[in-house]
Amino acid sequence: MVKGQKTATVTDNNGKFVIAVPPNATLVFSSVNFTSKEVVVGSQTDFAVTLESSTKQLEQVVVVGYGTAKRRDLTGAVSSVTADQIAAVPVTTVDQALQGRAAGVQVVNNDAAPGGNTSILIRGIGSLAPGGNTPLYVIDGYPTSSGLNNINPNDIASIDVLKDASATAIYGVRAANGVVIITTKKGSRNKTQVNVDAYFSVQSPPKKYDILNAQGFANLSNYVEASDSTHTYHGLPIWKTPEALHSVDWQDALYRTGITQNYSIGIRGGSEKVQTSASFGYYDQKGIVLGSFFKRFTAGLNLDYQPVKWLKSSTNIRYAYQDANNPLGTGSLFQLLVNPPTLDSGNRKTYQIKDGNGNYGFYNPQNSNVFKFNNPVYQVETSEAKNITHYILANTSLEATILEGLRIKTNAGVNINNFSGSFFSPEDNRANQQYPGSIVTPANYHQNINTMFEWLWENTIAYDRTFGDHSISFVGGVSAQKNTINMMGAGGIPPNNTIRDLGQVTNLKFDAFGNGENISTLSSEFARLTYKYADKYMITGTIRRDGSSKFDNGHKYGTFPSVAVAWRAKEESFLKNVNWLYDLKLRGSYGLVGNQATIPLFQYQALYAGNYPANYNGNANNDGVNVDNLGYPFNSIYQNGIAQSQPANPDLKWETDYMTNIGLDAAFLNGALTLTVDWFNRRSKDFLLRIPSPAQTGYLFITRNVGEMTNKGFEFALNYNGNRSNRAFNYNIGLTVTTIKNELTSLTSGTDAVSNFGGLTLTGQGWNEFSRSKVGGPVGEFFGYRSLGIFQTQAQIDALNAKAPGGVYYRAATKPGDRYFADVTGDGVVNADDRVAIGNPQPKFYGGLNFDATYKNFDFNVYFYGVAGNKILNFIESNLESFQKRGSEGVENVSTEYYNNFWKPDRPSDRYARALANDDNTLNNIPSDVWVENGSFLRLKNLTVGYSLQSNITNRLKLQRIRFYLSTQNLFTITNYSGADPEIGMQGGSATQNGVDNGIYPASRFFTFGLNVTL
Repeated sequence: MVKGQKTATVTDNNGKFVIAVPPNATLVFSSVNFTSKEVVVGSQTDFAVTLESSTKQLEQVVVVGYGTAKRRDLTGAVSSVTADQIAAVPVTTVDQALQGRAAGVQVVNNDAAPGGNTSILIRGIGSLAPGGNTPLYVIDGYPTSSGLNNINPNDIASIDVLKDASATAIYGVRAANGVVIITTKKGSRNKTQVNVDAYFSVQSPPKKYDILNAQGFANLSNYVEASDSTHTYHGLPIWKTPEALHSVDWQDALYRTGITQNYSIGIRGGSEKVQTSASFGYYDQKGIVLGSFFKRFTAGLNLDYQPVKWLKSSTNIRYAYQDANNPLGTGSLFQLLVNPPTLDSGNRKTYQIKDGNGNYGFYNPQNSNVFKFNNPVYQVETSEAKNITHYILANTSLEATILEGLRIKTNAGVNINNFSGSFFSPEDNRANQQYPGSIVTPANYHQNINTMFEWLWENTIAYDRTFGDHSISFVGGVSAQKNTINMMGAGGIPPNNTIRDLGQVTNLKFDAFGNGENISTLSSEFARLTYKYADKYMITGTIRRDGSSKFDNGHKYGTFPSVAVAWRAKEESFLKNVNWLYDLKLRGSYGLVGNQATIPLFQYQALYAGNYPANYNGNANNDGVNVDNLGYPFNSIYQNGIAQSQPANPDLKWETDYMTNIGLDAAFLNGALTLTVDWFNRRSKDFLLRIPSPAQTGYLFITRNVGEMTNKGFEFALNYNGNRSNRAFNYNIGLTVTTIKNELTSLTSGTDAVSNFGGLTLTGQGWNEFSRSKVGGPVGEFFGYRSLGIFQTQAQIDALNAKAPGGVYYRAATKPGDRYFADVTGDGVVNADDRVAIGNPQPKFYGGLNFDATYKNFDFNVYFYGVAGNKILNFIESNLESFQKRGSEGVENVSTEYYNNFWKPDRPSDRYARALANDDNTLNNIPSDVWVENGSFLRLKNLTVGYSLQSNITNRLKLQRIRFYLSTQNLFTITNYSGADPEIGMQGGSATQNGVDNGIYPASRFFTFGLNVTL
């Protein structure tokens, strides 16, 4: 293109081009993955220009805390993802683009629902508390812990991930889990460019489970009834004639083909003094589960202004509107599998899920076998939900260069997040109309309003100067941030199906949590100094002091220092002339960073509880703890009361991570092949946990700093750039591999383990505890019984009972066909003491392989992601091998595999227990290693083939570029896991609830057609 003008062209397949320019013009030759070159036209009419491969990543500029640095000068561990890498895979949110592309960064889709949440773990799990492992995000200089799914991925210029203390310490008390710095695209000087990007995707329904139809289910019921020696189980009379039943397929009814549309337009340009970037985006995804969707509208504006050489300003504004819904919720899809596959004997108007007249089927409301099941299609189609979010992130800065190399800067911003949600379900009296006396489900209206306003003001001073062989780079500053959240949530019974007004509902109840105002503040000072000598020896010192309103005066302030050194050995005389080694740098760092995100406000103070209803006499409250009502009857009238529930703890302080990192950066083949290796040791301690208090204290809970854990491992990043400007075929290969070992090294005095917590409830006997994080083992390790197979004979059971104290080895009801669990303690009986660690949900290693190539006008991308060494607790499978409805009375559907193989006297099995209508007596399906499976997988995350029209066509259309592409995501997955999707993360943000498949929203294949146009 002509420098300083809009005139541009594109070469053909042979590199030839034609362009009309004035004689004094300068031509700028550029290409992806090559270094640009400028040539003065003068009197020339023919040009032979060869571009050099931009493989010299040492010169790449990366964004670090409060500044930038060349990669060759880094002393810390930093991974980067470029805009081209982000654009290669159609993603909903920015964090999904990081998966497998940055070593040491584990990205897991906890929920594949439209707009579903993703967890990012940088160098492992560092906190036991729910939500305690989220990294800090810095978006255009504004630090925040949320809002990432409000950013249009097409607006991203680069993502830099800071991993060790040398890189993160400048963010202090919020940096323990790493820092993700996101930089959005800016305007460019002396040219204007318009980019239009659009794609349309079709998402296939997920993998279906093979479960029984109505006839198979009825046959199973009849078998169980006939073999029930207690004669307590009786199926529905209509089930006696299986051939007369009508089957319903809940998976077919609830799963569907998903549709995604995405449109983005970016306008970027400017002059020497003013550069502007404006963007707009619209994303609309209809999910593969009925009723699920995610819509987002985004707008962005970046404005840079430099009126004079020594003064410049920068303004960044991002707005997003979101609406999303997932009516069945993640973790609830197992009901599609276990609901009985027939509605016969229920709604007398129809036996279908929904008939042509709009009648919805329901189960017989008066039969205990099925009356607790519902019709999820009715639930989705008759309820209404709105989840609207308005998001604004804006900041503006002014920077002045006072002297050569000396700059001062002020930066102010706001973060606004307003959420308004409501839910309505109508009264359901259909069953009562046909079966008098049946339950009438009242209408329900619930509303939530959450508003968040946060402001930030930072002032920094920076100095960069070179004196001969000596170079220094300094940045220091102060920061103040205040966050105010107002919350309201309540619901009740509306007067009819039309009114949506909390003022008119009856039985109004406010949410137990989520009402009121929370205000938190952070005040900080920070500094970083880097010294470099002769381009060989580098040392960086960083320190930050944070003052947080979450802690008492004695521990309100924390100081977080770090130090790092680097040695560019290639510059030494003994390596300078070693031609096969293009570059070699060794790095080492140590430092402290903190974590305060896990703790609510006022936990250092004495807390009070109360205002419980009079009937709370040992009932469980919202924490699952049995409490009394705390009131007292005066004159026979009950009066509410309160009592102290938690003592004050003025010694409460932030969690601290002690990080050690040793790294190596090497380059070969003239910089085309680069290798980065890091070894890290992350020691985390003083977890902020609200733990149950001993009964003798009189308190329910106490918040304390407890425990310590380590994460140790290696990171490998290998890249080869095979681009050559003189050939038609060019390619890039990138490989990242991370190994990690997590170990809980201590808890608190007298305690060596902590059970799962964080809100995940798995129904069924014994499933209240499914993981136990024990000192000496990994966090979130599955916990249960060890199975030795299935009892085959009564003699086998009698022999064990004869040796058992009390005459019972496991259960008095145990018979042949029941599960045989190991007596680990050797005391002759199987009880809770025999539970052991049965599987680690954390992978031993994970990584990604990316291949990009171009051939003439074609481009290709192949991207694999995989994990290995982790286990999955398949709660779904335990349901599909249980005829009893879990945690309740009734019976449920099972898998065809179980039906065809469960133990019978004439069909013994050593894997599948006998079929029962009351498993609570035998406890065959409690947590055990039977349900633990290998969670390793390798998935083709993306395959793209693109084609760019030739320049003679685009020139006639007065366009710079037109590219069409076809791509597919999740095309295939290699795994031994039997469930719908092996990619399963943490539920509720708790590391103690990791790797549990309880019916999460599964991922499936996308097929995408896209268009990129550059004007």
